[in-house]
Amino acid sequence: MLQLNTYDQATLDTIKTELSECTEAIGGLSRLLGLVETVLAEKPSPLQNKTASFHYEHGKVSWNKVLFADKVETLAKIIRGHDTMENLLEKGSKKEQNAIRTLFPVTFTITPSEGEPFTFKAVDAPDEKTARITPLFELIFFASTGLIKKAIKEA
Repeated sequence: MLQLNTYDQATLDTIKTELSECTEAIGGLSRLLGLVETVLAEKPSPLQNKTASFHYEHGKVSWNKVLFADKVETLAKIIRGHDTMENLLEKGSKKEQNAIRTLFPVTFTITPSEGEPFTFKAVDAPDEKTARITPLFELIFFASTGLIKKAIKEA
Protein backbone atom coordinates (compact mmCIF):
# COMPACT_ATOMS: atom_id res chain seq x y z
CA MET A 1 0.00 0.00 0.00
CA LEU A 2 1.20 3.52 -0.63
CA GLN A 3 3.01 4.92 2.41
CA LEU A 4 2.45 8.63 1.80
CA ASN A 5 4.11 9.74 5.03
CA THR A 6 7.44 8.08 4.08
CA TYR A 7 8.02 9.55 0.60
CA ASP A 8 10.15 12.53 -0.31
CA GLN A 9 8.48 15.65 -1.69
CA ALA A 10 9.36 14.83 -5.32
CA THR A 11 7.56 11.47 -5.09
CA LEU A 12 4.55 13.08 -3.43
CA ASP A 13 4.46 15.77 -6.14
CA THR A 14 4.50 13.09 -8.85
CA ILE A 15 1.62 11.22 -7.20
CA LYS A 16 -0.38 14.42 -6.81
CA THR A 17 0.26 15.45 -10.43
CA GLU A 18 -0.92 12.08 -11.79
CA LEU A 19 -3.96 12.14 -9.54
CA SER A 20 -4.77 15.74 -10.50
CA GLU A 21 -4.49 14.97 -14.23
CA CYS A 22 -6.85 12.02 -13.85
CA THR A 23 -9.27 14.01 -11.70
CA GLU A 24 -9.39 16.84 -14.23
CA ALA A 25 -9.80 14.46 -17.19
CA ILE A 26 -12.78 12.62 -15.74
CA GLY A 27 -14.61 15.70 -14.50
CA GLY A 28 -13.55 16.42 -10.94
CA LEU A 29 -12.83 14.86 -7.58
CA SER A 30 -16.41 13.78 -6.93
CA ARG A 31 -16.44 11.74 -10.16
CA LEU A 32 -13.08 10.15 -9.31
CA LEU A 33 -14.34 9.23 -5.84
CA GLY A 34 -17.54 7.87 -7.42
CA LEU A 35 -15.44 5.70 -9.73
CA VAL A 36 -13.42 4.36 -6.79
CA GLU A 37 -16.59 3.65 -4.79
CA THR A 38 -18.00 1.74 -7.77
CA VAL A 39 -14.80 -0.32 -8.05
CA LEU A 40 -14.79 -1.10 -4.32
CA ALA A 41 -18.48 -2.06 -4.32
CA GLU A 42 -18.19 -4.52 -7.21
CA LYS A 43 -17.68 -8.14 -6.19
CA PRO A 44 -15.74 -9.80 -7.71
CA SER A 45 -13.32 -7.05 -8.68
CA PRO A 46 -14.12 -5.37 -12.00
CA LEU A 47 -10.53 -6.19 -13.00
CA GLN A 48 -11.75 -9.77 -13.50
CA ASN A 49 -14.31 -8.85 -16.18
CA LYS A 50 -13.85 -11.04 -19.22
CA THR A 51 -14.58 -8.05 -21.46
CA ALA A 52 -11.62 -6.12 -19.94
CA SER A 53 -13.91 -3.19 -19.24
CA PHE A 54 -16.62 -1.93 -16.93
CA HIS A 55 -19.00 1.00 -16.82
CA TYR A 56 -19.50 3.42 -13.98
CA GLU A 57 -22.00 6.25 -13.60
CA HIS A 58 -20.01 8.80 -15.60
CA GLY A 59 -18.13 6.70 -18.13
CA LYS A 60 -16.24 3.53 -18.88
CA VAL A 61 -12.92 2.01 -17.86
CA SER A 62 -11.24 -0.42 -20.25
CA TRP A 63 -7.89 -2.16 -20.52
CA ASN A 64 -6.06 -4.21 -23.10
CA LYS A 65 -5.64 -7.58 -21.37
CA VAL A 66 -8.01 -9.84 -19.44
CA LEU A 67 -6.85 -10.41 -15.85
CA PHE A 68 -7.79 -13.68 -14.21
CA ALA A 69 -9.04 -14.03 -10.64
CA ASP A 70 -5.85 -15.60 -9.26
CA LYS A 71 -3.72 -12.72 -10.58
CA VAL A 72 -6.11 -10.08 -9.19
CA GLU A 73 -6.13 -11.77 -5.77
CA THR A 74 -2.32 -11.95 -5.79
CA LEU A 75 -2.11 -8.26 -6.76
CA ALA A 76 -4.42 -7.34 -3.88
CA LYS A 77 -2.18 -9.32 -1.52
CA ILE A 78 0.94 -7.59 -2.87
CA ILE A 79 -0.61 -4.14 -2.51
CA ARG A 80 -1.73 -4.82 1.07
CA GLY A 81 1.65 -6.26 2.07
CA HIS A 82 4.27 -4.13 0.33
CA ASP A 83 5.16 -0.51 -0.31
CA THR A 84 4.28 -0.45 -3.99
CA MET A 85 6.74 2.35 -4.77
CA GLU A 86 9.60 -0.11 -4.15
CA ASN A 87 10.85 -2.58 -6.76
CA LEU A 88 8.37 -5.44 -6.40
CA LEU A 89 10.43 -7.87 -8.48
CA GLU A 90 13.00 -8.02 -5.68
CA LYS A 91 10.39 -8.98 -3.09
CA GLY A 92 7.83 -11.67 -2.62
CA SER A 93 7.30 -15.10 -4.03
CA LYS A 94 7.62 -16.26 -7.62
CA LYS A 95 3.82 -16.16 -7.87
CA GLU A 96 3.78 -12.50 -6.78
CA GLN A 97 6.55 -11.60 -9.23
CA ASN A 98 4.69 -13.30 -12.07
CA ALA A 99 1.50 -11.39 -11.20
CA ILE A 100 3.45 -8.14 -11.47
CA ARG A 101 4.97 -9.21 -14.80
CA THR A 102 1.46 -9.94 -16.08
CA LEU A 103 0.70 -6.22 -15.73
CA PHE A 104 3.71 -4.98 -17.75
CA PRO A 105 1.73 -4.51 -21.00
CA VAL A 106 -1.58 -3.48 -19.41
CA THR A 107 -2.82 0.03 -20.14
CA PHE A 108 -6.05 1.42 -18.69
CA THR A 109 -8.25 3.98 -20.40
CA ILE A 110 -10.91 5.93 -18.53
CA THR A 111 -13.42 7.30 -21.01
CA PRO A 112 -15.70 9.83 -19.31
CA SER A 113 -19.17 10.44 -20.71
CA GLU A 114 -18.04 14.02 -21.36
CA GLY A 115 -14.47 14.84 -22.32
CA GLU A 116 -11.36 13.15 -23.58
CA PRO A 117 -10.14 9.67 -22.51
CA PHE A 118 -7.40 9.41 -19.89
CA THR A 119 -4.83 6.62 -20.17
CA PHE A 120 -2.42 5.20 -17.59
CA LYS A 121 -0.27 2.11 -17.09
CA ALA A 122 -0.73 -0.39 -14.28
CA VAL A 123 2.99 -0.91 -13.76
CA ASP A 124 5.99 1.34 -14.12
CA ALA A 125 8.62 -1.03 -15.52
CA PRO A 126 11.66 0.81 -16.86
CA ASP A 127 13.39 -2.56 -17.44
CA GLU A 128 12.73 -6.29 -16.96
CA LYS A 129 14.20 -6.35 -13.45
CA THR A 130 12.38 -3.32 -12.05
CA ALA A 131 8.65 -2.90 -11.55
CA ARG A 132 6.44 -0.73 -9.39
CA ILE A 133 2.68 -0.58 -9.34
CA THR A 134 1.69 2.90 -10.43
CA PRO A 135 0.04 5.02 -7.74
CA LEU A 136 -2.93 5.74 -9.98
CA PHE A 137 -3.64 2.04 -10.58
CA GLU A 138 -3.43 1.34 -6.86
CA LEU A 139 -5.56 4.33 -5.86
CA ILE A 140 -8.33 3.59 -8.35
CA PHE A 141 -8.58 -0.18 -7.96
CA PHE A 142 -7.41 -0.97 -4.43
CA ALA A 143 -7.46 2.13 -2.20
CA SER A 144 -10.20 3.72 -0.19
CA THR A 145 -11.60 7.14 -0.97
CA GLY A 146 -9.95 8.33 2.25
CA LEU A 147 -6.48 7.50 0.91
CA ILE A 148 -7.22 9.39 -2.30
CA LYS A 149 -8.31 12.46 -0.33
CA LYS A 150 -5.16 12.15 1.79
CA ALA A 151 -2.98 11.86 -1.34
CA ILE A 152 -4.51 15.00 -2.81
CA LYS A 153 -4.22 16.91 0.46
CA GLU A 154 -0.72 15.84 1.57
CA ALA A 155 1.10 15.56 -1.72
